[in-house]
Amino acid sequence: MKAHIIQDGKVVNNVEVDNLNHPDGLLMVWASGNSDIGWDYIDGQFVDNRPAPPQPPTPPTPTKEELLMQIQALQTKVLAIVE
Repeated sequence: MKAHIIQDGKVVNNVEVDNLNHPDGLLMVWASGNSDIGWDYIDGQFVDNRPAPPQPPTPPTPTKEELLMQIQALQTKVLAIVE
């Protein structure tokens, strides 16, 4: 079964074991839910306190003039295909 190795209140590794007796005396706890490496182990519960991944920057909104220039460029391409 899947268990987590806990060090300093954090899940530091996942292991497949038959029991929770670690040969080096490390704390091992049965995994539950979708807990994984990096999660905190607080008062017997797994808590995901990992920082949220950074969001990509939002591209700037084109101005009306920029959009009109794009339309004109597309119209030129379409007319070149039609001719």
